[in-house]
Amino acid sequence: MLKLILHIAVAAALWLGLGYIPFEWPVRMIFVVLGAFGVHFVWERLSNGSTLYLGARPVPSDDPLMVEAVEKARNSLDLLRTLYTEHRTDTVIRFPLRTKSGSIENVCGDLLELGNDTARIYLRTLPIEEAELPERTFEVAVAEISDWQIEMRDGSLRGGFTNRAMFRIFEREEGAVHPAAKEQLARFTDV
Repeated sequence: MLKLILHIAVAAALWLGLGYIPFEWPVRMIFVVLGAFGVHFVWERLSNGSTLYLGARPVPSDDPLMVEAVEKARNSLDLLRTLYTEHRTDTVIRFPLRTKSGSIENVCGDLLELGNDTARIYLRTLPIEEAELPERTFEVAVAEISDWQIEMRDGSLRGGFTNRAMFRIFEREEGAVHPAAKEQLARFTDV
């Protein structure tokens, strides 16, 4: 919102300021557009990627790195149970959600309760495709949990096996990892 206000203020200042100079409106418009690019460029430089959002990007579930990550996550559910008792408000899990088209998307949600067989979750990330979601809070089978992540009190992260796998896949495909992603990877303590 702040960036939008800055865009409007700069555009208005340029438009009005250039009105005192004998420029025709097309020239003033060019300056306003250049001002918008300038605001965007300065904003991105000053924010230094602190608003990193990689976006929802499909990753094949049969990618060997993802298969290994899901296996590690499922094999460490006992650790999740142990840590969850002390970190109830800092636990996120990943689970499959069926969309209206019948495809499966893996989404993340805040873990509200963890029972023996089911988990109650508040859906945090909405699926890309349209899905039938009468409520954002619902139950899933513990056996369907494909990953978990807990932010510890010291800021370090535990779990997050599929997140780390996705960063490695992005690095493999793109040749590099975004600096903010590297910072997040450094927070994992159970590597």
